[in-house]
Amino acid sequence: MGAVAAASATRVNGANDRIHVGIIGVGNIGTRHLQRRLLPMMRRDGLINVVAASDIYDRAKFRAREMIGLAERDVHHAYEDLLARDDVDAVVIATPDHWHSRMAIDAMRAGKDVYLEKPMSRTIPEAKAIADSARETGRVLQVGSQWVSDPAYSKAREMIRDGLTGPVVMAQSSYSSNHASGVWQYYVDEEATPDAVDWKRFLGSAPEQPFSGERFFRWRKYWDFSGGIGTDFLYHRLSPLLYATGPRFPERVSGHGGIYLFRNRQVPDTYSTTIEYRDMVVNLVGTCGSQASNALHGPAFFGQFAAVSITPGAVEARPERLYAEDFRRRTGTDVIRVEVDNRDQQTARTAHMLDFLECVKTRAKPVFDAYFGYQVMVAIKLGVDSYRSGRIMCFDPQSERILDRPPARHLGYEGDGANDPGAPAGYRKRPAA
Repeated sequence: MGAVAAASATRVNGANDRIHVGIIGVGNIGTRHLQRRLLPMMRRDGLINVVAASDIYDRAKFRAREMIGLAERDVHHAYEDLLARDDVDAVVIATPDHWHSRMAIDAMRAGKDVYLEKPMSRTIPEAKAIADSARETGRVLQVGSQWVSDPAYSKAREMIRDGLTGPVVMAQSSYSSNHASGVWQYYVDEEATPDAVDWKRFLGSAPEQPFSGERFFRWRKYWDFSGGIGTDFLYHRLSPLLYATGPRFPERVSGHGGIYLFRNRQVPDTYSTTIEYRDMVVNLVGTCGSQASNALHGPAFFGQFAAVSITPGAVEARPERLYAEDFRRRTGTDVIRVEVDNRDQQTARTAHMLDFLECVKTRAKPVFDAYFGYQVMVAIKLGVDSYRSGRIMCFDPQSERILDRPPARHLGYEGDGANDPGAPAGYRKRPAA
């Protein structure tokens, strides 16, 4: 493996050298990556060569050959065969969530840099394993949540770091849609039969179950493969909020919602999560039954001195009434409005991929690296686990362990040995300030 790593690391050593890319998974997301980013970057911009692809569905393999112009030998059934190639520098992983961890770790150990579609993984231990592997191997890993590269959040981050908002105590965002039958109702291809799909390989770590075209194409609706709105939509919303305020682990997380409209799924069609950090709280909502929440519960940061909101085309900062005069004296205006190019999410997606490719060449840390992705995954997965278990989930950022009781400070108690009849076992009342 070391020799492969060395070859991959040294091939891309000049500003004009093309990066050789392989793509694992050529379904809906993989096809979009090819059409909107990878193929234009190859044919128009000359930045990359897409030299290999992998999929377990016959029709997807044919589509990859036709779209990319690959020879049959360059389209692999087993992703391990793609990773064994000496001519692949980096891979794009666009498979169902339950395969992300194994594929990303195998790729890094094979000396490949990785663009890993969100969510980072299906479980928290898997996310930690990815982060550990990235550190141990020294490979570049970019988590594919493109809003981290949205210029609006860079501007919000700048405002927060400059002290314009004061301490941010709360943030919010929404990712919702409105579909007649709910989201993820992808077309179930009639050609996807047990003879054309490697169902055993698709299942991977998931429980054994009979072949199902419904689950193969619409896997995001089922717990065995996905966390639903939390992992698909709200991972996208939490990551840029934390980019602006600073990545960190949560302390308490709760998840709420249900199946209110669409019975054709296991995961909720409406979901919210409250994520408590040491110094702020984040509220995220998502539904496939009302798109209005995107505007009415849009991304915003609420600080002691001012609030910052993000809308299509602009970032605005408005002062708290108590600090309006100080805000005006400092900025020379009552409201700051900065126009940004964020109306088309393809702009952010392209910027996110370009950041990854630049880091492959320079060996710099990408904007959404593996450890940051792990921090986001902890918060998102704890919310899903809270929804499914009906209890608040607690986490210790220092030990990176799930706790069986809340941190003491949330209850007004700390330390050992209760001296108050109402104190939970093992806590004592915090002294008055």
